[in-house]
Amino acid sequence: MLSDGLIQYVQLFVLVVFRVTGLMIFAPLFGSSRVPRRVKLLFAVILAAGLAPTVALPTDLPQSVWQLAVGIGGEILFGVAMGMVLSLTFIAAQWAGEIMGQQMGFTMSEMFDPQFGARSSVIGELYFMLTLVIFLLLNGHHAILLGIRDSFAHLPVLSVGINAQVLDLLTGLLLSSTNLAIQLAAPMLLTMLVVDLALGLVGKTMPQLNIMTAGLALRSGVGIAVIIVGLGLSSRVIERNLADCLSSFYGFVAG
Repeated sequence: MLSDGLIQYVQLFVLVVFRVTGLMIFAPLFGSSRVPRRVKLLFAVILAAGLAPTVALPTDLPQSVWQLAVGIGGEILFGVAMGMVLSLTFIAAQWAGEIMGQQMGFTMSEMFDPQFGARSSVIGELYFMLTLVIFLLLNGHHAILLGIRDSFAHLPVLSVGINAQVLDLLTGLLLSSTNLAIQLAAPMLLTMLVVDLALGLVGKTMPQLNIMTAGLALRSGVGIAVIIVGLGLSSRVIERNLADCLSSFYGFVAG
């Protein structure tokens, strides 16, 4: 009957909407809090409306509200997992910038970052924006749209869940992101160690010199120079990590 077919399509559309919405929570660019919630919701509904006709109808649709709620929960978790796979590189880059800003004495200039709902330093915001630019140059936003489309072909609705394989993937990406943050921040940490040792020696030989005042300006100047010199190398490291992240994302949605 027409009414039965309409009910089945509505259930399918709702499941597709919630998988896309789960992705929008953490996905780079799309999940930013700078984008109004109404705009994100409207985009998720429009994207789901375009995807729903291409999604295969499950053989066993929910027969009650509770079964539908469980199915919606599974779709949201899967969407959130996809978003986390893509966002870990951004978190690592911003974390590295936070470490650099702290070493340079820029913690006084922290600002509120709506992307993660916390305070962020200028250097952390700089590295986040750098990662976002590289992500766009790699057509990462296209990869997100293609990945969410392919996810319905490889993992139909009501057939996904958070299993040991997914947790292992997220754990591996978390370790990789931590490694990325350390790689990006290591030159600054080593440079500031040398600066501290030099300031300590100067303070011993010239006690009348105000090391605190001179050291703050010196750390800031040397830190900015290190960032400028290493920006090209940092960009290549971030680009390589983003490429690996997009590859893991495709492997994740392909099951």
